[in-house]
Amino acid sequence: MAWSFFDAHQAEVVREATALLIPGPADAPEETDPGAREADAVRYADRLLGAFTAEPPLVYASGRGDGSFLPLTPAQGVGWRRRVGELQEAYRTGIAALDRLAGGDFAAAPVAARHLALRDPGAEDFRGLLFDHAVEATYGDPVYRGRTAHREDPAADGPLHLGMPGPAGAPARPGPVPRTRGGAAPGDGARGPAPLRPYAGEGEDPVRRLARHFTDAARAVASGGSDG
Repeated sequence: MAWSFFDAHQAEVVREATALLIPGPADAPEETDPGAREADAVRYADRLLGAFTAEPPLVYASGRGDGSFLPLTPAQGVGWRRRVGELQEAYRTGIAALDRLAGGDFAAAPVAARHLALRDPGAEDFRGLLFDHAVEATYGDPVYRGRTAHREDPAADGPLHLGMPGPAGAPARPGPVPRTRGGAAPGDGARGPAPLRPYAGEGEDPVRRLARHFTDAARAVASGGSDG
């Protein structure tokens, strides 16, 4: 697969690290909801780090559901170029640190070694950045991962707006658009489109599900039994 910023190895490290932070069924058998791996969080991070390889830059989605993005004002362009440059450096050094802490190749290391690498104090800042981006990718609008919500075919839109196949007849579930990507609001402070209406269909409400996930994660972190 073509990447905007990562090389193949960097992409694998980010994929495996975010999958430990927000596991899905492929990572933890007890999980029934999609996680960072299923959400393709690595693609979200790559598109953010390579935002200025496209025009308009891949920063603020238009909200039209067609995968388009809004042009940046000059002030926004300056601020976001600075922020993206900082994120690129953080990922370069963070990935290198995870490789070193895992014995040379984080993606190829045993799962236990990956957990230890992520928990190492030397990876704390990068772990926090990865977790923020994994959350934004997993629960945000799929356009930021290069996908569009299947609004013409509601049954095609999957759990928590991941752009994955959902149950037949399920209503469309437009997801919230991250108002500032990467936890920053560079430039003149303008924000992206307002969050869309939450899904209110059958089954557990996504907001309740998200709250439950965060509660479980907080308890796990507090007990020292998980990376969060």
